[in-house]
Amino acid sequence: MHITTLAAWLLTCTVLVHSSPLVDKELWMSTPELSAPKHVRYPQPPSGAHVPAPKDHPYTNEEDGVADFNRYAARANTAPGYQYKAPTLTGVKSVLDPNAKSPLDTGAAIVYKAATHPLKPDPNLYDASKLGTPLPTNKWWQNLMLDKGADPIHTYPYRITCLANSSTIGLPQFSATATSMTSSQIADWSIGDATGALTKRLVSGADALGVNVTWSGSGGAQMDASFYKGMAFTTFQLTSMAPVLQTIHAITSVKQLALTVNSNGASDESQAMKLARSMAEKPSLTQVALNDGSQWLVVSKPAIQWTKSGASSLTTQSSKYTGFVQLAHMGDKPADNLNVLQQYAGTFPTEGSVTYAQVENNQGTGRSSDIVMFYRTNTDSGGDSSTVYNAQDVTTSVQLLTFVLPHHVDMLPKKSLLSPGLSGYRTTKGPLTAVAGNIITYSQPLTSVAFEGTHAMSAADTASVKAQLTKDMANTKITADDPYFFGKSVAKVARLYQIAEEVGDMASATTLGTQLVGYLKPWLATQSNSDTLLHDTTWGGIVSTKGLSASSEDFGQGWYNDHHFHYGYFAYACAILAKHDINTFASLREPMTQLLRDYANPSYADQYFPFMRHFDPYDGHSWAAGLFSFGDGRNQESTGEAINAYYGAYLLATALGFTDTASFYEIILNMEATSARRYWHPMRAQAKQIYMDPFIHNAVGIMWASKADYLTFFGQNPEYIYGIQMIPFTPATTLLLDDAWVKEAWCPDGSSCTDGMKPAAASANNNGWAQFLYTAYSKVDRATALPLAEKCTPDDGNTLTNVLYWIATCGQQTST
Repeated sequence: MHITTLAAWLLTCTVLVHSSPLVDKELWMSTPELSAPKHVRYPQPPSGAHVPAPKDHPYTNEEDGVADFNRYAARANTAPGYQYKAPTLTGVKSVLDPNAKSPLDTGAAIVYKAATHPLKPDPNLYDASKLGTPLPTNKWWQNLMLDKGADPIHTYPYRITCLANSSTIGLPQFSATATSMTSSQIADWSIGDATGALTKRLVSGADALGVNVTWSGSGGAQMDASFYKGMAFTTFQLTSMAPVLQTIHAITSVKQLALTVNSNGASDESQAMKLARSMAEKPSLTQVALNDGSQWLVVSKPAIQWTKSGASSLTTQSSKYTGFVQLAHMGDKPADNLNVLQQYAGTFPTEGSVTYAQVENNQGTGRSSDIVMFYRTNTDSGGDSSTVYNAQDVTTSVQLLTFVLPHHVDMLPKKSLLSPGLSGYRTTKGPLTAVAGNIITYSQPLTSVAFEGTHAMSAADTASVKAQLTKDMANTKITADDPYFFGKSVAKVARLYQIAEEVGDMASATTLGTQLVGYLKPWLATQSNSDTLLHDTTWGGIVSTKGLSASSEDFGQGWYNDHHFHYGYFAYACAILAKHDINTFASLREPMTQLLRDYANPSYADQYFPFMRHFDPYDGHSWAAGLFSFGDGRNQESTGEAINAYYGAYLLATALGFTDTASFYEIILNMEATSARRYWHPMRAQAKQIYMDPFIHNAVGIMWASKADYLTFFGQNPEYIYGIQMIPFTPATTLLLDDAWVKEAWCPDGSSCTDGMKPAAASANNNGWAQFLYTAYSKVDRATALPLAEKCTPDDGNTLTNVLYWIATCGQQTST
């Protein structure tokens, strides 16, 4: 072909448009696999990175419409196991090396008696050759490994299920009442093999941000997917399949979109051929309208000519298709969103990592750490793969299109946000904002915390605290025999120990130190308490004897619920002991650091415990729920106790002299607090941006992946909802209690704010919950709060000494 002829062909080259006629507004009757599960409330027991050069697109050597797919199919099949090796980014100084052995890990054998778990990981749900012990127990995608693996995972914005023969994709629709904001549990689409060749699916790998799933079956058919939060496209890599898309709605139109390429001045045959390659490598785009009013973009490479079959299916003539298919909802402005989506179609993540950068202290902005979320993609092995299609330098590398949450937007440079962006996508945590790039870096502000409060006590306050300490010394006996209530109680004794040291009451400090050791030894050193801690060798963790015996015991902690809540109290108590009597702590050091590694292990090299069991770096907070499958995904109730968990970890690492580990925990602590303030403790103006009317409150009780509740697992009283997000009161609680929020949430005008802290505290009738709220109010009005707090009966994990100390050192400062 003559070059001018070829160039002319390229300029006008389009893909034929195919539109199916409108069909009757008849809903296709769903198969059992596609039927929407009931939406129920499940019970639960109480910036400079090195950027590699772009690489060639994997789908380039095409013969008869079949792509050279092997190397990325292989990548999916050989995804790293759960304890994977995190990549090192040149130019980013990590606060610690997560691939190196942690100083918390001495190499000693686990000191707790070994036991096997009655709930065995199901080999029909995960690939044991890819995910070995220690196994994940609290990850956002945990449903894939529990029960039959059929409950959904929530990738923001999509709801995904992974069945044995297919996967379903839906865009949740949210609605709200005064007590909850919920989402629909509808699977809009399913993808599978038209011949039924897929028969088995396994979790085949995981990394810091996502999970890999592989389907297999007869005739070499295989489907692979890597699910990451915030992905605008849900992507499936297909091998030797007859793809079929089915919807529970009726398809009203199918339109294959035209593609054009600008010649950009191709001057010779070589340049023109590059341009031809650019055209050939672009994925095929098909726009599908459904009778619920939604529109979806279906992407394929190599191109699939979808044919509507019946009212609700899309099929293809190919029975041995190898390539990828992507689905993306087109939001509430399909025409505008299409302009954005088509620019990034064809790129998807294959691996994700998070780097927590070394702490910097910048004049004017204060201390911070860069959080770097890095994705490798199919179009580039890593880094920023943005390029321009032109005749001089044609390549198919395209940036990754990703959504971020409101707390990310707060910390991202405005220029990082895509403009124009995407409209009509949201999660429980509010509207999603689009960004483009394989590296997302935001600066996490750090507020320092210490063993002591934020300011010094006056002489009068010191005297008051010392006098009350003398009285509270008579109430330090611990009778609780479960890890949660024992943890609260032993941390209460440790608080008194710390306060005694600070106010100079050395006699009380000596007594309290002795008591503290006496209480901790049976749990840690001798394992002679009645509810002994055990080493679960099945999943990889430390659980209680009663908890292991039944999922309902010890708040489900034997099934990995709430480990950070429970063991965070132990960590705090041991941190106080280590700070003041490191020699005595020596006998408790190994069992305590193993307990810390159970919930806050900072190393992928640990053979016994998973990396950061509860923490979700994308959401910026922990998930408390363990080995229980929920239709609404993971959940967390007590942000206050999550804060305490990482505060205890930070203090213990500090006391042991592990500077880098302490800095890592300080970053995690501040990330947890940031998300807690944004989603559990919103200002009402923020709540209106995040949630939906009438679910507008200053506090959220339980946050799920796909819903939010204005209640707790133990009741609906407002004082419970506020209080559980604060306890225990330590210097770290100041990270949660912003002065402006306290003023607004107090809401003295009960007629306009019946769910405020003031009416909640009044209705609590001077109990421990009321005392928590009065203590919080001291942040902005000490004179009013102090006498009210003094009248209350403390909670079992609190003392009046601690209340007076906290008000004096963390509450509103007064002139002395």
